[in-house]
Amino acid sequence: MINRVWHIGLLVFTMFSCDSFVLKKENKEEIIREELKKLNRNEVEEPPLFEICKETPEEELEQCFQHTITRHIQDHLATQIIKIKQPVDDTIWVPLLITKDGQVILEDFELTSILKIEIPNLKEILQKGIETLPKVEPAHTRSTPVTTRYKLPIVIRIE
Repeated sequence: MINRVWHIGLLVFTMFSCDSFVLKKENKEEIIREELKKLNRNEVEEPPLFEICKETPEEELEQCFQHTITRHIQDHLATQIIKIKQPVDDTIWVPLLITKDGQVILEDFELTSILKIEIPNLKEILQKGIETLPKVEPAHTRSTPVTTRYKLPIVIRIE
């Protein structure tokens, strides 16, 4: 009799406590939404990289990328023959898109009025300079290639 009461008690206990032991199956979409909320879309863990920046310390990778692309564009502009009627001293911000495939795209931007008059083909010159950039590896977030945007300041001084 005591054995029977003990088995019935154990059975009742097991039946009512099963809900506590069942693992909740989480929804995959909900997990993804939670992770995306945590992700800062304005920061990447690894910036885009040129081959020459691979040996650079991690904290200087962003600076190496910016320096390399700036130097390349400046060198390209220095090789161009530009005829002007009046001196130009201006700064423009050139928007660049580095795709997750490592392609560098010059996005559309406005030239100042003096640059439109004095160097009307400046966008085409910049486009050719960007096309000659060395191969770039895309930025990474959580070991996944991502598309990033940069604004490159270019100072134009011609006398």
